[in-house]
Amino acid sequence: GVREFLERVHTVLNALDSSPLTTIAAVHGVVFGGGFELALACDLIIADKMARFCFPELRLGLVPGFGGIPRLKRDVGNAVVRDLLLTGRSINATKALSTGLVSQVSAEGEALRVARATAAQIAKFDRVTSATAKRFLKPIPREELRQEIDIFCELFARPAVMESLRKFVESTDAHPYLP
Repeated sequence: GVREFLERVHTVLNALDSSPLTTIAAVHGVVFGGGFELALACDLIIADKMARFCFPELRLGLVPGFGGIPRLKRDVGNAVVRDLLLTGRSINATKALSTGLVSQVSAEGEALRVARATAAQIAKFDRVTSATAKRFLKPIPREELRQEIDIFCELFARPAVMESLRKFVESTDAHPYLP
């Protein structure tokens, strides 16, 4: 059932990614794992200064499974991808801006307001032109997305992953995803 679940999630995120509308993720706080992958499916990420981005899946013996690796590779340089994926570290909004991951950083609690102002600016342009530009600028890495599902399923079957997931679920630590 894992593969079917991942395929359903990919269908939703691919629909968001390929929508003719310009999509904006307004983020605050912890943008880890699936939340990070959801933000990557959007066209623009606006983060308030308290946002932190991370793929903690490696701590569980997994890779991101909702399309995070191919979308991150599409959007930023390989050095950033390797750092986030191989170290499990998080980056803050300022670092995310400098790498091109986010398009704007706002004051704490202001990401939604900035996103709405950005949406108002985008709405001034012709929708057909915007949709055409988006298709050209943001191709969906479909083959890599399929490969990510295969890799996730292969790793998910390992006993070490099951043990890591059990520990994560049973943890009473306030931040079980942090080292």
